[in-house]
Amino acid sequence: MAIEEINYISYVEAVFIHIKAMRSSGETRIGISDRGLIESALARPQQAARYEKADLIRQAATLCFGMIKNHPWVGGNKRTATALVEDFILRNGMEMVAPIKEVIETVLAVEADRWGVDEIDDWLRQRTVQKI
Repeated sequence: MAIEEINYISYVEAVFIHIKAMRSSGETRIGISDRGLIESALARPQQAARYEKADLIRQAATLCFGMIKNHPWVGGNKRTATALVEDFILRNGMEMVAPIKEVIETVLAVEADRWGVDEIDDWLRQRTVQKI
């Protein structure tokens, strides 16, 4: 998939997804801690496509890693990262199929520096399917 064919998440869309995810989970710590860190994480997929020739899954892995490690939100950084990755994959014709327990274990491994982009990539490849 060429970079022009991929539907990327804008800053405004990311903020909307964050607010929606936080409200649906009853979180009260909603908001932006650092806009630049959000924009940096959102740019990672395009940078990976451009400079690494990364496919959609690799781009999603870089988005996940960037959102979790940057901590750009007031609260709910891991939940927002998960929601953004799911949205990114869905808007590009695929879907992530994984039990919530595995998703939680994955984001906790990233936050604890046990997993990097390569491990997220491997995990997503095993759990992402073409959307029907």
